[in-house]
Amino acid sequence: MKKKFTPFVIVCMSVLTLAACNDDEFSQDDFSQDDGDFTAVAPVPANLQSGMPEEKPKEMLSVADPTRPEVWLLSLYQQKPEHDPDRDVFYYQSLLDKILPHVHEDKRVVSNRLVQVTRQLADKGIEADQDELLVDFAHYLPAVNGKYVFGELIANYSNLRQQNIDHEQAMKTLFELI
Repeated sequence: MKKKFTPFVIVCMSVLTLAACNDDEFSQDDFSQDDGDFTAVAPVPANLQSGMPEEKPKEMLSVADPTRPEVWLLSLYQQKPEHDPDRDVFYYQSLLDKILPHVHEDKRVVSNRLVQVTRQLADKGIEADQDELLVDFAHYLPAVNGKYVFGELIANYSNLRQQNIDHEQAMKTLFELI
């Protein structure tokens, strides 16, 4: 019975093969876009027509981000037009090391809060600099007793600044209150 179907299978395969072959050959002209017979599915957004936008700086360091906070702070500093090219990661590490014994958070959270508050103040038209804040917190915190929640300290600083108090006065007032 097997031998009976073999010629039938061969004939069917041959017919299918011949049916699949078409005498019309495709040329490059068939795929040309010069015809104007096509429509773009979606236009390229205006902000991408000249290429990809520049990379935006990170808003915050996530828990999963392997970037060390002192490296991130240095990278943000280096984006400033008049930055000191000699400043290195050890500058930020030493400042964070002065702050950390006096707060409950780790250096990632401290760095995030500094950057977050300066950006929030900037959005409200209040000039604030995370480097200046970092230096001043490293100066003031070792002089007080106790351990503090850095998020609360920086939030209180932000509230003082929003009351039209300049940076120096806000730092003095903040540390007089604790």
